[in-house]
Amino acid sequence: MQPLNASLKASLKIWLNMQCQMLGNVSAAMLAQISETAPAVVAKWPQGASLDAHLREALLQVASKGRLHLALVDDQLVLGQPLIMDDQLWGVLVIRLDSTDKKALPAILKNLKLGQFWLQFLLQQAALNQHAQVAATSTAPGVSMPALPVLEKSDADAALLQLSASLLKENSLQEMAISLVNLLAGFLQATRVSLGLYGRAGITLEAISFSANFDKRTQSMQAIADAMAEAAEQGMGIDFSTAPVEPATGGNPLPSSIKHAHQQLLQQQQLQAVHTLLLRKGGAIIGALTIELDKQQALDNAQRVFVQQSLQFASAILALQQQASASVWRGVKQRLAQRLSRWLGEDSWRGKLIAGTLLMFVVVLFVPVEYRLSADASLQTTEKHWVVAPQDGYLGKVLVRPGDAVTKGAPLAQLNDEDLRLERRKLASQVQQYRQAYDTALANSLRVEAAIASAQMEQASIQLRLIDQQLERTQLVAPMDGIIVSDDISQTQGAPVKQGDLLFEVAAATGFLVQLFVDERDIAAVQVGQEGEVKLTSLPNELFTLRVKTITPISEVREGRNYFRVDAALVTESAALRPGMSGSGKLQVGRRALGWIWFHELWYWLRLSVW
Repeated sequence: MQPLNASLKASLKIWLNMQCQMLGNVSAAMLAQISETAPAVVAKWPQGASLDAHLREALLQVASKGRLHLALVDDQLVLGQPLIMDDQLWGVLVIRLDSTDKKALPAILKNLKLGQFWLQFLLQQAALNQHAQVAATSTAPGVSMPALPVLEKSDADAALLQLSASLLKENSLQEMAISLVNLLAGFLQATRVSLGLYGRAGITLEAISFSANFDKRTQSMQAIADAMAEAAEQGMGIDFSTAPVEPATGGNPLPSSIKHAHQQLLQQQQLQAVHTLLLRKGGAIIGALTIELDKQQALDNAQRVFVQQSLQFASAILALQQQASASVWRGVKQRLAQRLSRWLGEDSWRGKLIAGTLLMFVVVLFVPVEYRLSADASLQTTEKHWVVAPQDGYLGKVLVRPGDAVTKGAPLAQLNDEDLRLERRKLASQVQQYRQAYDTALANSLRVEAAIASAQMEQASIQLRLIDQQLERTQLVAPMDGIIVSDDISQTQGAPVKQGDLLFEVAAATGFLVQLFVDERDIAAVQVGQEGEVKLTSLPNELFTLRVKTITPISEVREGRNYFRVDAALVTESAALRPGMSGSGKLQVGRRALGWIWFHELWYWLRLSVW
């Protein structure tokens, strides 16, 4: 480690003072340089304060281990921060905080990281001053890293190499910006160097030399931002100084520029010169750099060449870091904009093709065509009869199955009549007995016995006729010509049935009716008498013409939506039609524009949602 001169020690004391004031709750601090023998304290805060054993212990811990040290002592936090310069441990910063809140540590460490940039710049500046004194080649110090072999190069070349290396080492866009303005300010001996980068709201200040924190709302910061915006809007660098401007000689005069913002900045800060240079990547402006001078009236040729070369290096590095730190959405928008510019540029045939296609599409939207309303369809018959159980009993023989064609009077099934036949034989025997008793009483002139026997005989006869009727009803016959469309009950022989239970459903084989289920959004367009077509799933190769007959005023829910049932009569029929077939029907409801046909459902949904 090189020894520190008096000037550098004074600068380090100022740096430590600013660090402690920036953190706010520091009660004591010290800055030590690591040497080959032992750490040497080069600055402490407050001035004249004695350093206790806890601070020295933290210093030794960081010096030996080379990593962050944190300890809790008497309701205070003792923090030791290693200072790494050129991948080597240069020194240690130890501070004592009047707080035990560890949640504030991330913010404290961030401020210490920014302060470390300042310290690095002070050390670089001191190394360059020492080199300038030894070489006696320049009165103004340059910018160089102590680790680089700058003794064999000029100050400007060394500074360019150092600037590139310094920017590439940084991990964030803010650190790169701070390093750039600090290095340029030191090399140019400028009062202040400011960097602004393009964002959503135009150019915004990103870094100010030797200022870790600055308020963009102050008058001076707004003046700098206005100067950057003035140069960026004109697309050219602007120089403004108090020196008189010599008229241009030759045939090509220099282009004029507006310098009102630069003039206000110069007068407000009492400067000698203000220079704004633009950062470009390709042909796009990505930022601006403003240099303020109070000791010289303009940059000389060597300084201007150095700044321009520096910005060429820095522009590419900053642009890459901007792209890496941008959000995913912003990156997607940038890539999309680039892709669209390639596809839809003025010289792109794709753009012309897409524009022509869009124009044709817009024209097609207004072409009127026949609008056919689609709806689910179900085939039903106009006449249908039910065959029910005439009495309680048990199901016997089943003679038909679903889909069988039957004629009127044809047997369908037989109820079990064994119990009824036994009951009939019993009643027939009782009638015979009552008849014999009646004849005997009448022959013996026993009128009372004859009357009783006659009444009993008549009662038994009535019950016998009732049993005969029940036996006749055990035979179930078809009430009409048609087709069996009910469920199959042939597998339930012997099952008990109650009077009124549905056993068969017979539908007519002719006179079909189509039931269309129209969405409630489209029902207003349907009118009686409209014609259409239906295609059934079972007969996909045939189309049947239909005509709307009735529109039922009752809706029903199907698949979570309301539908109205529309009954339509078939104009053309076929022998292959069967009740219960399903398919899709289309009604011709008039002519509409293609755009309305394609997007009217979306438009209706938007109107209901926004209302």
